[in-house]
Amino acid sequence: MSVPSYVLNFDELSELLKDYLQNGINVDIQGMTFSTTDIENLLKDISNKIQGIDYNNLITALNNLGAQLDGITGNLGLSGVQKIYGRMLESWYISDTKQNNIIEFTVPAKGQITGITYTLSAWSPKDSWDLVVNGNKLFTNVRTKEYGEHKFFNVFYPVESGQIIEFIYNYSDDDKSNRTIWVDFNILEG
Repeated sequence: MSVPSYVLNFDELSELLKDYLQNGINVDIQGMTFSTTDIENLLKDISNKIQGIDYNNLITALNNLGAQLDGITGNLGLSGVQKIYGRMLESWYISDTKQNNIIEFTVPAKGQITGITYTLSAWSPKDSWDLVVNGNKLFTNVRTKEYGEHKFFNVFYPVESGQIIEFIYNYSDDDKSNRTIWVDFNILEG
């Protein structure tokens, strides 16, 4: 598993590094503690290289820092196998009962939801959708978009094998046309 890549403004990075080096690093992750000595040593190595801006050495130091952060994420339980499960529903509006609008997905293995992707064959700006996981409504009346979208979970949501995830499509009263709905459930298993 690798750490996500981001484009950084070098001036902002150097200020952050200076702050970390002057004030140290405090780590408090729900009672979990671990040594930050290696990270602080890597930051000092980076600081020593900022003056001359030797990019080759700076890149090496940042890669070493990334390797350390990769190890930390593994210790925090952010490891496993990313899987995507796709489902499709041919939905239609039936009078005012709004039947046939739920995609149910049974979680195959313990893991964490990392995101949901959906798209539609037809679209109305007043339609919305809900996401319910094991009876807990996580998303309520999220408006549909003309081209579908992906919702990232900034904090992954834990799920157990056998739990039910429901994607509930809410028709607006303005447009009662049939739709095909495609949903991908992104789960980090393990």
